[in-house]
Amino acid sequence: MQPVGLMGFGRIGRNVFRQLDALGERQVGAIVDINKPEALAYLLKYDSIYGRFDQPVELEGSTLIVRDQRIPIVDAREPGDVDWSDFGVGTVVQATGKYRSMDWCNKHLEAGANRVILASTPEEPTDVPILIKGLNDEIVTPDTRVVAMGSNTTNALAPLLTVLDDAFGLERMFFTTVHAFTNNQRLADVPSAGFRTSRAAGENIIPANTNSAEILASVLPQFAGKLSSMALNVPVENGSTIDSVSEFRQNVTAADINEAVSAATQSRFKGVLDYTDDPIVSSDVKGATASGVFDSLATLVVRETMAKTIVWFDNGWGYSARIIETLRLMDKIGASV
Repeated sequence: MQPVGLMGFGRIGRNVFRQLDALGERQVGAIVDINKPEALAYLLKYDSIYGRFDQPVELEGSTLIVRDQRIPIVDAREPGDVDWSDFGVGTVVQATGKYRSMDWCNKHLEAGANRVILASTPEEPTDVPILIKGLNDEIVTPDTRVVAMGSNTTNALAPLLTVLDDAFGLERMFFTTVHAFTNNQRLADVPSAGFRTSRAAGENIIPANTNSAEILASVLPQFAGKLSSMALNVPVENGSTIDSVSEFRQNVTAADINEAVSAATQSRFKGVLDYTDDPIVSSDVKGATASGVFDSLATLVVRETMAKTIVWFDNGWGYSARIIETLRLMDKIGASV
């Protein structure tokens, strides 16, 4: 297997690196980031959420050394600035949070990569094919060169959404993503593009816009016009949840819903959606490799056709696991390159 190129060594890039290292099944050929190599090596070694990296991390100039790997750290800003063929890279994981269009992704291909995984949502939902593992894996074919992974919210909710619709007939759903704060937010009250986003993330619950409903409908067109969403950013470091209210075409009970979800986690969505009947809280999903963890104790039904459900998720760890699964899927299918 050809090495992987990581463009962007922030939270997702480092999560992917840690998981690849633990699996030991492929190497990272190069890391591309605009920050100093010393800072990147330090943040790989010490992580406030996941703890210290379990392998020695060394740096020689701009070369990161982990186990027997010597990984160049390249100072470059945009797709196309790095010749990936110089490093033997086959697939690039584009994890900068920027450059989220097909035109930008194609620049990686022009610079020697065979495939690109966009670790984000596209700027326009229909511009880059969005893969939600377990739902539309068939979009990855030998001719697929670029695929986007959507958001952590869409990955967490899409399996549950599908289970509920298949079992009970979904009329509509409103969901609120209660999300741990991210590095896009402020630590103190500082002016920004929006009044609410200018407030301190560690001190406030901050309402935010989200395009998660639009993304889900673009991947699962049967839900077009049926989904609405909003987000609340809250002062926790990790561990988020999706609080959804659904209306069904048939009568249901909480036990019906829990049974349907539990069965799906052992079949179609095994490893992608987990199920728990323990009284967990947000910190309990830290390091969860599933895209979402369904909380059976939180299931409520009102007037027989309306239900509230909760799915927990780690902000980036499960998402990174789906990226690695996509790498495997692309290798298995091969590519016409």
